[in-house]
Amino acid sequence: MGSLDLKHFYDHFLGENDLVRANIMNDRTFDTLDSLAAYKMAGLEDAENLGGLARNISMAEAALTRSLADIQTGDNLHRLSYDVSKFGTLIDYQYILEEGDGYGVIHQDIVQALDAALKEAGVIPAVDMYIHNDDFGPPDIERLEQIYTGPIYWLYNNLTWRELRTLLKRLNSETEGNQKDDYLRHVTALITSPQFLEAVLQHIGDQELKIIQDNVDRNDHIYEARSRWEEAKNLGLVVKVHADYYVMHEKVVEALKSVNFTTIPQRRKRPAGDVAAAPSDYNAYLLRLEIKDVHEPIFREVQVPAGINFFELHLIIREAMDWRSSSPSRFKAEGFEIYESMLQMSEEMHTDNGEAHLLSSFTQVDALLDRVGVIDYHYESIDGYIVKITMEDKINIDRSVPAVLHHSSTIPIENVGGTEGLKETMAVLNNKQHPEYARTFEKARTMNYRERYPVTAINNKLARVFRKGHPITEFNIDG
Repeated sequence: MGSLDLKHFYDHFLGENDLVRANIMNDRTFDTLDSLAAYKMAGLEDAENLGGLARNISMAEAALTRSLADIQTGDNLHRLSYDVSKFGTLIDYQYILEEGDGYGVIHQDIVQALDAALKEAGVIPAVDMYIHNDDFGPPDIERLEQIYTGPIYWLYNNLTWRELRTLLKRLNSETEGNQKDDYLRHVTALITSPQFLEAVLQHIGDQELKIIQDNVDRNDHIYEARSRWEEAKNLGLVVKVHADYYVMHEKVVEALKSVNFTTIPQRRKRPAGDVAAAPSDYNAYLLRLEIKDVHEPIFREVQVPAGINFFELHLIIREAMDWRSSSPSRFKAEGFEIYESMLQMSEEMHTDNGEAHLLSSFTQVDALLDRVGVIDYHYESIDGYIVKITMEDKINIDRSVPAVLHHSSTIPIENVGGTEGLKETMAVLNNKQHPEYARTFEKARTMNYRERYPVTAINNKLARVFRKGHPITEFNIDG
């Protein structure tokens, strides 16, 4: 089947069952399929008709429209499940027609008309609710306004289903449904309730509480993505929309204007075992781990407990980058070279380059990090990635375990030929129409490629590894 225009789409897929459905659903009678097709095509140019659809459409249907709007196909058709429970309104409106064997089809012209109508009605956002462009800088800040004034449902849709479930658990609330749509509706209802926000704010530190109050008074919705706002993010007050920025939705700000901030500190409770209210009593560093010499920024911001050794830092970096190779590594800083293993160190100790040769298991991170500020981690695999380690801040944490707090989405894939090979590989993986996409995707998946950075799984793994009460070295890691 070649490319179909809208007329041929209806001619091809409309059937007698559609005629029966149309006569039931509409306040008029259609004698022929041609008259029904003409009516449906005219309806796509009728603002009142599309406005009625926008008021009745489900979020699953809105999400479908949004996901298909920018996808071009050779025949102008999108195939999907013919599921009345999921796409009932679009099927009743006869914008999704039955193809057979449980599948339905929708034409690209219909998708474009629906997309425009839903954006006009504010059901779906007019802009992407997450900015992936790493060239985004201070002059572009005003672009965030379209995000924090857009549909709140789609802002919180930046969170995964698991993140939403964790958020509700942290808020000590439950929802009846178990789908992402149920969680989104419940979270957005809670976080725009002044009464509920008063309870949420009791878990925010005094300094952060004062900043939030000042920002609400100034109608300021933008927060830098720094560790001090991690708790606000975990409680749903702000949502990450760029690697460097959080935003607070305008509906949350409006709800906060009804909150009496002055009574919050006095009303704070510290129930035993409450994670949100637990004191922060472990010293830690906020480190930025950034791959050097890559075509786009690849970084992880991690909290690292004070007092760890370089072998433990090596484990944190490997896990944060999702690397699985057993290739050796070493740290380099001005005047120092720190080896991952004793064997590696003994093989190279004969070289005399004026640097101090140290073993990672017996060298603490704190003193050297305080002294030099920046250290390079050389991952001596076939790719030769180098990680620049920068100390950004000294912080307090409530559990003595490392964790990834912020990250860019790209994973430095292994065995692709270094930074240049990574650039070429990502160019293919970011274009599903590329003739080499399927082969490249399968190859990347056998290594360490993930379409979405698995931050929850990585942090869970780090928590398991570091919950031991003793330092981890190359000599006890297997145990």
